[in-house]
Amino acid sequence: MVTKFLKLVLLITATPILFGSSCNKNGSKPCTRVTPYSFNVTGEFNTQKEIYNVGDTIFLKSTFPKLLTNQISSQQVDYSNSLAIGGNCNFGILDTVTKSISEGLSKFNVLAITGSSTLINSSSNLGLNVQFKETSTNYELKISILLISKGIFSVVMTDLSSQGLRGQNCTNAGFSMTVTNSNKNLNLFQYALGYPADAMLAKNIYCFRVQ
Repeated sequence: MVTKFLKLVLLITATPILFGSSCNKNGSKPCTRVTPYSFNVTGEFNTQKEIYNVGDTIFLKSTFPKLLTNQISSQQVDYSNSLAIGGNCNFGILDTVTKSISEGLSKFNVLAITGSSTLINSSSNLGLNVQFKETSTNYELKISILLISKGIFSVVMTDLSSQGLRGQNCTNAGFSMTVTNSNKNLNLFQYALGYPADAMLAKNIYCFRVQ
């Protein structure tokens, strides 16, 4: 159960995109063998606490500029007019009795305030596909998470991807997401499951208890 869930959390990324065979003014033909752009972006959960009450709301916010540094070439890139930048927001129930993680979207009421969201088709109770909103200078996402059940939970904001820039071939990109909270309450993950979150998961996860 734990292994299956973690694979889903880490492997399901952005909303599946059908790559076109040719580029037009409203599309982009991606590079299929390499990803030409790799960027670092961040997100944060607020208000940061370890213990919340039923009825509290947590906000997930991520904002990054269009002018980004490509981690592959170290050059600055104006990544304006993307066809879409998105990833997943995945929800887990950390069970202290069975020492397992299960899908937990149903334990929350989640609303996209800035950007948009849809259910993950392959596993609708795991979480949401989220898509950033493009503004004049930035890409932005803000999600409200209303806590409606007691327990120990995790929320993972996955890495992001883009099919490319509108009208430009070979501009697809990956975005390495890091959750920047000073305390992600990883102690709760280890308490519930009996082992620590690995480095890959710890980069993207936020844990908390609801009472």
